[in-house]
This record gives sequence, structure tokens and C-alpha cells, in this order.
Amino acid sequence: MERKVSILNNRSVLKISGRDSLLFLNNIISSDMEKMNNEEMLTTTLLSPQGKILFDFFIAKNEDYYLIECSKNQLNDLTSKLKLYSLRLNVAFEKENVDVSVSNYFYQDEISRKDVRFNNNHIYRHFSKPKKKFKNLCLENWYDYLRFTNLCPEGELEIPSNKIYPFEIDVIYDKGIDFDKGCFIGQEVIARVKYKGSVKKKYISFKINSSNTIDNENINDINKKLVGSLIYNSKLKNDIFGYGVVKIEYIQKKLELFCEGFRLDILN
Repeated sequence: MERKVSILNNRSVLKISGRDSLLFLNNIISSDMEKMNNEEMLTTTLLSPQGKILFDFFIAKNEDYYLIECSKNQLNDLTSKLKLYSLRLNVAFEKENVDVSVSNYFYQDEISRKDVRFNNNHIYRHFSKPKKKFKNLCLENWYDYLRFTNLCPEGELEIPSNKIYPFEIDVIYDKGIDFDKGCFIGQEVIARVKYKGSVKKKYISFKINSSNTIDNENINDINKKLVGSLIYNSKLKNDIFGYGVVKIEYIQKKLELFCEGFRLDILN
């Protein structure tokens, strides 16, 4: 296996400290902070009261504080939202000046944690002070390809804020939601769906048989019936990959899907 390390310039890190930080985070996010360890990243979300994903992010515990890794473009909005929920609690917020990098093998950096979303691949996330030299450094195309093939969207482009429910994205629902820990923001809505089994749409990843990216468009079946919507697409080397939300019946029956006339090949 070729060893690869990539710096994720589109990610930022927020430090949360203070004696109430564990209580504060566990009361609002969808994962159980009590299940954290020093080997894995906790993937989680902050939901709206209506149960939709406002922010998706990772959390790592280090000594007596926590590090939140999120989209760089969402850092300020996430920080502001968290501060609204921290009133009368002993919690401090500070942006960390660190590089976020990802690798397909383990090496110990200042803070290194396994990304638990990838069941069949060993992927690690690292936080370190900015440095000029990285061993095995390469572009992040390999990581983006791995995310598409494993259906692991992240950030505001791939998971638009306040648009998607967590039960529509399997990896977030399976890895980032804990119904046993007690209440959290938006729990009532998604718990109702969990116990009634009324999920109608699902997130999918696919290869688009086009030579260029396309504007966000409707996803149709072979009869041009509307069955879903394209959320995001990107060019990796010579191929176009995308994420979208599609009615479950069309995924289960493996029916042909099209976007702007181009066929979609579902990846998982």
C-alpha cells in the first residue's frame, strides 16, 4: 500500500475548555461524549430543533479540553451557535492554529486519531502546528475518492446546513447519533422517525457520466420522473463524482438514474 498524507486546508479546529465543557457538549450534540477514547475521533452533529443537520464535525479529547474539527467556512457560525448554548456555564472557546491532515496509515503526530467512518480502511486524522515538511505528502484526491466510495460527505457543500436529516445519511446516523445517552437538540424528531421507520429518502454517492461538473439539478429516472436532487459534484482527475438525495425505492430497486441527461452510477 502506498502511504499517503494530505493537508486539509478546508478544515479548522476549535478548542473548548472549562470545567463544564463535557456537560455542555453532551447536552447539545448528537453523540455520547462519555464514549470517547484517546484512539478515535468522535463524529457528530449539531442539529436544529426540527432535527436537521446544522453542522457536522469531529471531536477529539486531549488532556482536559476538547478539539472540534469542522469546515473552515463554518467555524465562525459554529462557534457563535455553541456560545448561545453555553450561557451560565464555565466554557471557553479558542480557535487553534493547527494543520489538519489525513493519512491512510498510522503515525503519531501531536494529536492523532482514527476516523471511524471508514470500516474497511485505516484512515487517521492529525492535528499539528503548521510545519513545512510532511513525509508522504500528496494531494487530497485519494481522500476525496475514498469518501465518495464510502459515502462519507462532510462540510457545508456536501451537507448543506439545515437541509438534511441525519437519518438520510447512513454514516452519520450509524456513527454520529446516540439514542441511549439522553436528550440532545433535535432528538425528538429523529427518534420519532427511528421508531416509526418512515424514512423516505437516502443520501447516495455516484459517478456521473459527464466530462464536466454540472449545476445542482434534479435527479430523474429513465422516464424523466423527479426522484431526487443533486447536492454536490466534483471532478477528481478525469471523473465526476457526486452526492445526492434520492427516494429509497429507486435505490433499493437499483433503477437507472439521470441528472441533466447524464447517467449516474451509484457507488454503494
